[in-house]
Amino acid sequence: MTAPQTLDPKALRNAFGAFATGVTVVTTRQPDGTPRGFTANSFTSVSLDPPLLLVCLAKTAHSADTFANAPHFAVNILAEDQKAVSGLFASRAPDKFAQCAWTPGPADMPLIDGALASFTAARHQLVDAGDHLILIGRIEAFSASEGQPLGYFRGNYFSIGIEKDLAEAAAAAKGSRLGAVLACGGGVLLKAEGDRLRLPLAPEPTLDSLTAKLAALGLTPQIDFVYATFDDRTTGGHAVYYHGTVTGPLPPGYRILPLADLAQAQITNPAEAAMLARYAQDYRNGSFSIYHGTETTGQTRQIGAL
Repeated sequence: MTAPQTLDPKALRNAFGAFATGVTVVTTRQPDGTPRGFTANSFTSVSLDPPLLLVCLAKTAHSADTFANAPHFAVNILAEDQKAVSGLFASRAPDKFAQCAWTPGPADMPLIDGALASFTAARHQLVDAGDHLILIGRIEAFSASEGQPLGYFRGNYFSIGIEKDLAEAAAAAKGSRLGAVLACGGGVLLKAEGDRLRLPLAPEPTLDSLTAKLAALGLTPQIDFVYATFDDRTTGGHAVYYHGTVTGPLPPGYRILPLADLAQAQITNPAEAAMLARYAQDYRNGSFSIYHGTETTGQTRQIGAL
């Protein structure tokens, strides 16, 4: 008999990540009434008759016992503007429900305000499955609203919509540029220009041309969202910078600058220097923000946890 093949857990996890999903927050209450919740993308509809759904819960999760024994639970499907909510419930913050808007729903289950859909379910079956528990619930109540969902793919959030098209349309004007802030090994990927540095730029103002350029250098980028978009009055065009991560051997002419050195780095473009200083601050604060304005003044909006 052939021995079973030993699979690389990290590679397997990455392969699972190739399946794009939505994002949910699963909630319940402890016996004393305290609300509990966690972020999950392992949510599936099971049956219409009877109405069943399931979520998968890691046995190592702090709330595993609570959910395994709760008579009811709720599943909240997050909207594209709820990255911060996803990050909150994926963290170990002790006061998650004090940091987001929610409402008691059917069976007194905590329902996240602004979710695209919410389902309240009674426990139907609990299945032991390796390092996870499969929690199957019978739906007793649900609600749904219009909007775009929050997506998750290969460890990064994405928006189902026109973000990419809008960004590229803005960058298509004469004098415009498209680049990226790419995290790598505790720092940011930068290209050397003499004794100064700048962020990687696309040869054409499209995201595809940027990723193709990086791939040709032997790098593997993962782009997740637009980090800054602004009118650059020095060029008369528009600038769009994405945020993401990058892996692979460092090509000639490029450097990984540690986050602690970003504020003092000699950056060719003043707008990029300001953006990198903001990136370092975002990292210290534990959440990202999007910048919109001009190359010198503008506004930032918080969008989610790191």
